[in-house]
Amino acid sequence: MINKTLILISIVVISTFSFANATDLSLVSSSVSKHPSVVEKANEITLQGISVDQILAEDGLKINLSTNGKLPIKHSKGLNLSRADDLDRDYMDGVVTFSKNLYDFGINDYKVDAEKSRKEALKLEYFQVFEVTLQKLLNTVNDVAKSNVVLTDLELSIAMVKVSIDKIKRRFTSGIGTVMDVRQAQLLLLDLETQMQTLQRDHNTKLVILRDEFGLAQSDLRIVNQTIDQFNKVLIKTRQGVGSMISKAITYQRSMQIIDLEKSALNSQIKSLKSENMPQLNATITGIAYDVTRGLDEYELYGGINLSMPLFDSGLSNIKQRGLTHRVKVQSDILGALNQDKSLTLNKLTKDYKNLQIEYNSALQKQVNLSEKLTQLTQRMAVVDEGLLTKLQTQLQLDKTQRDILAYPYYMQSLNIDYWSLNEQLLEKINIRPTH
Repeated sequence: MINKTLILISIVVISTFSFANATDLSLVSSSVSKHPSVVEKANEITLQGISVDQILAEDGLKINLSTNGKLPIKHSKGLNLSRADDLDRDYMDGVVTFSKNLYDFGINDYKVDAEKSRKEALKLEYFQVFEVTLQKLLNTVNDVAKSNVVLTDLELSIAMVKVSIDKIKRRFTSGIGTVMDVRQAQLLLLDLETQMQTLQRDHNTKLVILRDEFGLAQSDLRIVNQTIDQFNKVLIKTRQGVGSMISKAITYQRSMQIIDLEKSALNSQIKSLKSENMPQLNATITGIAYDVTRGLDEYELYGGINLSMPLFDSGLSNIKQRGLTHRVKVQSDILGALNQDKSLTLNKLTKDYKNLQIEYNSALQKQVNLSEKLTQLTQRMAVVDEGLLTKLQTQLQLDKTQRDILAYPYYMQSLNIDYWSLNEQLLEKINIRPTH
């Protein structure tokens, strides 16, 4: 019994061992950065930046080169017919046009403001996706560490049951006990082996997720476990664990900023749309080189300022404004839904935490009671040669209780990860700053 406990304690220590202030976060950050969902969001930011540059370029100086020519294929005109400018009938003119918007009451400026706001929102969304993906990575690695401890304990229990079955069989062949004792012990073994197989399948599934989604091998998990361990040590030291924070109001500034930025973008679009109803001034300069095939001696250069203003568009502008105004209202509705979703998630997290504490306290009490019962059975068996099956059943109940106690720290770590992710501060608490 003592040897088994020492083995399990050693496993827990090894699986959670870390070096204070020396946790290597580069592997964790790199694995999350390469996740498909994070890469996709990073690409959206790049594309949004291109959209901003495109609007700025569209409002810049434009130079266009074109030609204007006349190369007769067939005609029946007299030879004395000539062009009004006395040039030959066969000609090739070169035309260069310069155009620049002079004033548009802020149409393009508002468009740029809208796209810049959306780019900033995308950057925040990138942090959101990064954080959610990090949450998945940490929880998956934490689950693997927990299953390692539980699987090791199950292996020890299975080995102990097999030894006990051999003893019960020998007692039965010597005339002590019944065949039902043997069958019950075998059923206990079958139940443990079934648990073992189920847990092993879940364990392997999580390893596949870590390998395929995050590019992590089993040898890399130690570093991630160090990150989780350091994270929880800091929370305990600063009294910011889920147990201390669960009754406090949560914050989710990032999500609210994303909504505010989208509202700002929509308001800029509305202003741009209103500006389209105002006059616009454009300057153009046109240069023509006549019959460039004969030289550049004859040319013409002229320019002008053009004023344009829409007078009637069948209400199209008003309809567009109504649509944008409604989209602003939709963002307010999204904020309401966000508040409700966060509240429901916090309630579930609170319930899970309280249930875990109840189960943990119950397991501690069971451990004391079952240990006393096992001691009494052992003492009784020294006098009366019976009760081996009862002892086995009690030992298995004690083992199950010990597994629950061993798994408790991992459940708490998972709750801490989920809580700070809900607060949108997991990156800050783990000290990871994504770069993009």
